[in-house]
Amino acid sequence: MAKPIDHVGALSAEIGPRGTATHGEQQGANYARQVLRNLGYQVDEQEFVAPTTFSWTFILIYLLPTIALLIGLINLWAGALVALLGAAVFFLELNTVEVVSRFMPNGKSRNVVARTPGVTGKRSLVLVAHVDSSKAAMNFSPQMVKGFRTSFLIMVYSVILSTVLLVAAALLQLKWLSWVAIPFIGYLLVNVGFMLHRENWNRYTDGANDNASGVGVALTLAEKMRGKLPSSNLWCLITGAEEAGTFGMIRFLAKYGAELKDALFINLDNIGAGTVHFMSGEGMFPTFNSTSELLDACQEVQQDNPDLGVKQGVYNLMSTDALPALVRGYKAISLLAVDEQGLLPNWHWLSDTYENVDEKTLAQAEVFVAKLLEVLDKRA
Repeated sequence: MAKPIDHVGALSAEIGPRGTATHGEQQGANYARQVLRNLGYQVDEQEFVAPTTFSWTFILIYLLPTIALLIGLINLWAGALVALLGAAVFFLELNTVEVVSRFMPNGKSRNVVARTPGVTGKRSLVLVAHVDSSKAAMNFSPQMVKGFRTSFLIMVYSVILSTVLLVAAALLQLKWLSWVAIPFIGYLLVNVGFMLHRENWNRYTDGANDNASGVGVALTLAEKMRGKLPSSNLWCLITGAEEAGTFGMIRFLAKYGAELKDALFINLDNIGAGTVHFMSGEGMFPTFNSTSELLDACQEVQQDNPDLGVKQGVYNLMSTDALPALVRGYKAISLLAVDEQGLLPNWHWLSDTYENVDEKTLAQAEVFVAKLLEVLDKRA
C-alpha cells in the first residue's frame, strides 16, 4: 500500500508546480485518476472552464472604490452607487458566489471524481483534496505572513468604511466627506500592487503541503478504506482550480450536488506539517459553522484517541473547498494542520517543498480520518 508521503513525492517532487489550468495541474489530476482507477474505483474526469487566478477579480474589486471616488467628483450619487456595488461584489466573491470572476481570463481545469462502483442507496462519504498549487506572493513571505489575518481585516474595514463615507457624502451632498475615504482606498491600492506583483513576478510553488499532502492522504485512504465501510459509498474528489477561488468544488456541486444532498464532505488541505486540526468553522468573513454531525464525530474520535494529538480549531485565513459546500447548504468540515502561530507552514511560499513535509503529520491525519470514516459509517 502506498503511503501518503509517496503520493506527495510524486506530485510535488516529480510533477512539481501545478498552477490552476496549467499542464502541471493536468499531470497531477492524471496521476490521481490513474491511482484511483488502479484501485478499482469508478472514475470520471469533469473538465470545466474557470478563472486561472483570484488576483484579477480582486484587483478589479479593490479598484472600484477609487473609481467611485473619481466618479463622485462629477456626481456624488453615481460614485456612491459604484462604491455600494463594489462592496456587494467583494462579499459575494469572498464567499464563493461568482459575479465578476465569471468574466475574468480563464482556462481549462478538471476534477477527478471517483466512487465505489455499483453502490446505491447508501450515504456518501466524500474525501476532498485539491491538486493545484498557488503562486507565491509578497504578503505570504515569512516576514509578512504573520500579519495576514490582520491585513485582511483591514481590507474588509477599508471596503466598508470607504463605502460608508462615499454614500454619506452623497446623502449629505458634502463632496469633501468623500475625500476622508482616501486613506482606506489607499490601503486597497497597496494590495492591488501586491497582486500585480504576484501575477507578473512570482512563480508557482511545488505545492507539497498545499496540497499534495491532502491528495496523498485522500488517495491512501481510498485504498485503505475501500470495502471497509459497509453502510457507506466512499467517494474521492480531487479538485482543480481551488487556488483560483474554489472553482473545482463549485463546478462539482453544480453537476453532482443533486445526488449528494445528504453526503458528508471531509476536506483535506495543508496536512503535511504542524498539528492537525478539525475546524468547527471556516470562512474569511463571515465564519460559517461546520456541520454539527461531522463536528460531533470528529470530537468523538479526538476523545477516543488522545494520543493522536488532533485538535479543534477555526480556520479563517482563506477559503477551502469546504466553504462552497457550506455556503450552499451541504454538510462539510475541513482538516488542516497549523503551526504554533495558527499559520499553515510554508503557505504559498517557495519553501513549500517535499523536504518540508512531515511524514508524522501525514500519518496523524491519515489515522484520524480513517477512524472518522468508521465512526460516520457506524452512524449511517
